[in-house]
Amino acid sequence: MIYVGYLLFGMLALRFLVVLVNFLSRPFLPKATLEGEPKVSILIPARNEERALPQLLSDLRKLEYSNVEVWVCDDYSTDSTPQILEQAVQNDARVHFFTKNELPKGWKGKNHACHALAQRASGHYFLFVDADVRLEPQAVSRAVAFAQTRRLGLLSIFPKQRIQSEGEWKTVPLMNWILLSFLPLALVRMKWFPSLSAANGQFMLFDAQIYRTYDWHKQVRNNTVEDIAIARLMKKKRTSIAVLLGQNDVACRMYSGSDEAVHGFSRNVHQYFGGSRLWLVAFWLLVWARWPFFALSGQWILLAIAIVFSFTMKVLISSLSQQAQHFNLKFHFSQLGAFTQIVLKNLQAARRGRVDWKGRIYSE
Repeated sequence: MIYVGYLLFGMLALRFLVVLVNFLSRPFLPKATLEGEPKVSILIPARNEERALPQLLSDLRKLEYSNVEVWVCDDYSTDSTPQILEQAVQNDARVHFFTKNELPKGWKGKNHACHALAQRASGHYFLFVDADVRLEPQAVSRAVAFAQTRRLGLLSIFPKQRIQSEGEWKTVPLMNWILLSFLPLALVRMKWFPSLSAANGQFMLFDAQIYRTYDWHKQVRNNTVEDIAIARLMKKKRTSIAVLLGQNDVACRMYSGSDEAVHGFSRNVHQYFGGSRLWLVAFWLLVWARWPFFALSGQWILLAIAIVFSFTMKVLISSLSQQAQHFNLKFHFSQLGAFTQIVLKNLQAARRGRVDWKGRIYSE
C-alpha cells in the first residue's frame, strides 16, 4: 500500500512542478516593438452571436493597429447576427461579411467557416477570433510583434475568463486547472514532441504564408477540436508555435452559467488528455481517490502534503488566470463535482456517437 501511496503522491508532485514552471515563466504577451505594420486579416466565424458580436466589433474600431481588414462569416444564424453585420459594414469600411454556403459533407461547421474566411483574407497574418472575445486596443499590435520576434507560424492565446456568476465559478476555472497542471506552456515552443501541443480557437494568429501552404482548417475539417489538432499538425511539420495566457488584453466570457459550461466542456475535455477517454477517466478517479487513499492507509504525512500541494496549485493557477483566489478555493469541491458531470457527459456522448453543439449534431 505504501508504494501505491508514493505513486499517487509522485503524480501529484509532478503536476505541482508543472504549475510552478508555468507560474515562474509568466506566459503573457510582453510589450514589444513592431517591425513595420504588416496587414492583419481578422477573421470571425459567427453563428447566432447577437449578444457578443457588437462588443467585439466595437473593440476592433478601437485597435491601435490600423492595417487590418475584418471578415465575418455568418454561419446560418437564426438571430439578428446578419442585421448586426449589415450595420457594421456601413459604419466601418474595414468590415466585410458573407453568409456561408451549405456545409459540405465531411466538414464541421466552424472549420468550414474558418476555411471560407481564409479564402477571402489578404493579410500577412490571419487572426481567427471567436465572437465572444474582447480585445484591448494594444492586443493585436503586441500579438503581431511577439509573433514577429519569435518567427512563429502560430500564436494562440487562452483568453482571460470573465466570470460573473456562481455557476461559472464552479465550472469555468476547470479549463486552466487542467491545462496549467499538465502542460508547461514554454515547452509548446519546442518544435519536437507534438504531444506537447495546445491552442485555443478563440484566438489564433497564423503566419498567412504558412497557413496558405498547408490550409490548416481543411486538414482538420472533420475534427470537433480543431485548435489542438492544428497545433499538433504544425509541430509535426516543425513549424514554430507558442501558447500564452490572456490578461485584460485578450478576454472573454465563454459561458453564462454552469449548465452551459458543463455542456461546452464535455464536448472536448478528453482532448486535454491526448484525446484518450481512458486517461480522462483515470485522472478523474485519481482526483477523488487520492486523499481518501492516504487517509485509509494511514499515510498522514503524504495526506497533509497532498492537501497543501492541491490548494497551493489552486492559488498559483488562479493567479496565472487572473481569477479571484478565494473563490477558487471556496468552490474547490463544487468544481470537482462539476468535473464529474463533465466527464460523465463526455462518456455519454462517446456512447451515443454524437455531439450536439450550436444547433448541429456531429458524429464523434
